[in-house]
Amino acid sequence: MNVFHKVLVKMFEITGGRDSVEVDFVDLLKKEGFFPSFDSISRQLLDEGWITEGSRKSNYKITHWGAAEAKRVMKNAPDKLDEVEKNSTRLLNDGRELIIMLEEFATKPDSKKLDRIEKRISELGDRSKTIRQHL
Repeated sequence: MNVFHKVLVKMFEITGGRDSVEVDFVDLLKKEGFFPSFDSISRQLLDEGWITEGSRKSNYKITHWGAAEAKRVMKNAPDKLDEVEKNSTRLLNDGRELIIMLEEFATKPDSKKLDRIEKRISELGDRSKTIRQHL
């Protein structure tokens, strides 16, 4: 899901899909961490017809086209629980592989084995970050 769809889905969640509810876009983008891209995000969503300007300068309302697009994106988005379970299993398997690599290293240490161990540890950290994003 790209940034524009993430913001649109968040707007949909806030408004409940109602086109009469205004959202403070500055506040929304600050909470989501996209505030530096305020102009490009608002322009893109306006150009697509997914949002319309509200009564105040930084307020926007979702349109019925925006609500339909948000529903479509949410329907196609992977289930967070499934993603956590899938990545947790991978993390467990990678951890088991790391133990085997460490045992092999302990019996006969060399720099190539240590390089592979360090790479695996880095991959475990990346996998953990991916899981955290879905929690």
